[in-house]
Amino acid sequence: MIPLRIEGADVIMRGNTPDVRDLHVKRIDGCFVSRWEATPAEIAELNNGGSVELWVMGEALPPVMLRTAPMQSEDEE
Repeated sequence: MIPLRIEGADVIMRGNTPDVRDLHVKRIDGCFVSRWEATPAEIAELNNGGSVELWVMGEALPPVMLRTAPMQSEDEE
């Protein structure tokens, strides 16, 4: 997955290694919201019956949500 710049981002979570990109997020009702784009290979895998995994670093799973969202226009990224 490729992290996108979300419209209205008000926080940047900085990647801590060269292979971890910065994550632009916006705060909504106490949540940090980010947008991601599937790569062509990931889309093919999903279309082939694959699924999405959520990995959370740490010892406990905080409340999270995954969902789809409509495409943003180029100027919103």
